[in-house]
Amino acid sequence: MMRAVLELLGAIRGEIGELSLSGPRFRQANIAALAVGLAILLALALQLADPWWAGISAFMCTQASQPQSLQKGILRIAGTLVGAATAFILTPWLAYNPVATMIMLFVAGTLAILGGLLSPHGYAWLLGGITTIMVTLGALDDPMQALPIAFYRAAEIILGTATALLMTRLLAPHDGGGGATAPGWRSLLDANWHALSHALRTGVVIAAVPLVWRELELPNLSQMAISIGAVMAIPSLSGISDQDQKAISQRMLHRAAGCALGGCAGAILLALSISQSFVPWLLMIMAGTWVAMQIQNGRHGISGVGAQAAVAIILTLVQGAGPAATLLPAIERVAGMLGAIGLLLLINLLLGPPVAAQSLLDDRHGRGPSC
Repeated sequence: MMRAVLELLGAIRGEIGELSLSGPRFRQANIAALAVGLAILLALALQLADPWWAGISAFMCTQASQPQSLQKGILRIAGTLVGAATAFILTPWLAYNPVATMIMLFVAGTLAILGGLLSPHGYAWLLGGITTIMVTLGALDDPMQALPIAFYRAAEIILGTATALLMTRLLAPHDGGGGATAPGWRSLLDANWHALSHALRTGVVIAAVPLVWRELELPNLSQMAISIGAVMAIPSLSGISDQDQKAISQRMLHRAAGCALGGCAGAILLALSISQSFVPWLLMIMAGTWVAMQIQNGRHGISGVGAQAAVAIILTLVQGAGPAATLLPAIERVAGMLGAIGLLLLINLLLGPPVAAQSLLDDRHGRGPSC
């Protein structure tokens, strides 16, 4: 573990030392900074409830080319709308019923990860599940909040996504490669059993979030669930237990490092007196996301650190209708992220390593391990 941490620190230093002022990496960082700044500005002008979601969506949907951004943006909007509508419709049946709520969280978490792994529209499945979870948890104590939460979350995410698409339309290249071919929904109980097992494990962890949150009085319930989904949303599984466990552990480490990096950077910027003036504050957010996008697209293979650092910077500096006045909300959000990682570690210890696809197939066909 210590070796992995040292290697990660070296990679972060390498990325910071290699910040580019030309080429595709520089261009995408510029587009991301402009998109995030404009999205937050528009969200504040429209008086949306949580303007940081617009900034986060703008960052996430800023891709290397117009086609890539358009594809991701459409899937993000579609998944968000379906997830928000699903949670709103089901909230009356879930209100004040802990068992029904846990079942709903389990199903949403499982489908989010399973669809993300198997469907050609995996990003929509992931966002749909996460939005369903987010709205459900947000209305846990007051079901009447389901409609405003669903509406504002959808509006914020659509605004941020549209801003990213506008910026990439104006500044990004027209050509870009497609994504990898999805395996499809076939053979869930056979060749793809390892994917189903991984998704079920995620569903169990997300369903346990309200219980852990209430018992330990942890902050930021929704942020915990979102973080669990983000860590477990591996683009693909090898079906080899050791490799998949290593990939999950690496995502946990990268997410924790990104939280620490972005949170500390945001706290330092917030401590500066000029952060209370609107224009310098907005420029600080844009500068932070510019660096984060460079890290995400660097050559050291720590894209997750860059993405999470951008999220942490935005969550730290954007707290209301203008410049942040206190660190407390940011600390609670980062604590929610780190609490989710701790819960994941605990569940992984209890459930053991991920299922290995080939060993399961060998067992079903009566074959022992090969030498």
